[in-house]
Amino acid sequence: MNGLEVSVHREKDRTVLRVAGELDFSNINQLQQEIERQDTKIVEIDCSALQFMDSSGAGLLLSIARVLNLQNRILEITHIPEHIYHDLDIIGVFRVLESFKASRPTGGN
Repeated sequence: MNGLEVSVHREKDRTVLRVAGELDFSNINQLQQEIERQDTKIVEIDCSALQFMDSSGAGLLLSIARVLNLQNRILEITHIPEHIYHDLDIIGVFRVLESFKASRPTGGN
């Protein structure tokens, strides 16, 4: 079994967490703790090196998106491999993220 590696790159108002390997029930706490350490307006999860994600990983992303939304912060999930994108789309992750985006006050962006 492959593990999960998380690397952190911080810019002004954005933190990019690049996840590599497998995100599943055995290691979602690792990613959750890393996300919770961040205090930037935007937290981006770069999935370009992610090989596998199970439903607990998708659940974590939804949970974190809700928490950040309540804090008037943004979760962005980027560079998603096709097979993982398909699963997240079926689960409805992108609809939830879009609903959060639509509910944010507009202010020049």
